[in-house]
Amino acid sequence: MFSLPLLVATFLPALASSAKHCTSTDLNVTVTEALWDGQCTYPKADKNFELDNYLGRWYQVAGTRAPFTAGCSCIYAEYGLNDNGSVSVSNGCQLGNRSITIEGTASAADEIYGSDGVFRVQFPGQPGPEFPGPNYIVQQRSENSAIVQASNFSTLFLLSRDQNPGEESITTWLDRAEKLGSDLGDGAGKDD
Repeated sequence: MFSLPLLVATFLPALASSAKHCTSTDLNVTVTEALWDGQCTYPKADKNFELDNYLGRWYQVAGTRAPFTAGCSCIYAEYGLNDNGSVSVSNGCQLGNRSITIEGTASAADEIYGSDGVFRVQFPGQPGPEFPGPNYIVQQRSENSAIVQASNFSTLFLLSRDQNPGEESITTWLDRAEKLGSDLGDGAGKDD
């Protein structure tokens, strides 16, 4: 197993409908650090991540549309510390008149992917992660917000300690997620 540092460039063409040729002002290039293990690209985790401060309830306020949250509102995750050092994961949401929950476990990924904030999350009855690296990476966090990514920048979760943090806060964090490599053009956005 090897790991190579990688800089991922995200190209965001400017929305200039009259421009026929690309000029230096038509292209916005963002570069973010990532790891490549020969199979997947992994966003770098927040170097200041502290598990004890991350435990507790978080609300998903924006992110990639995912089949497991389709039609849901009030999406949340509750994290707790297990005796063996793994993290208990309780995900839930409101689907119409029903409360939906699923329990799982997050284990630290191999240290080659980072020392903190990188996990392999597994839910009973679900296939495990396809590749050896983490499928849950806390890319950046503050006291009340977190940007969480999956491998290959394929899934984004914008989490908040506040269930309704306000449009301005959500927009600020979505802009930051985009600068960190998220593709917001494919169904990613504010959750209902």
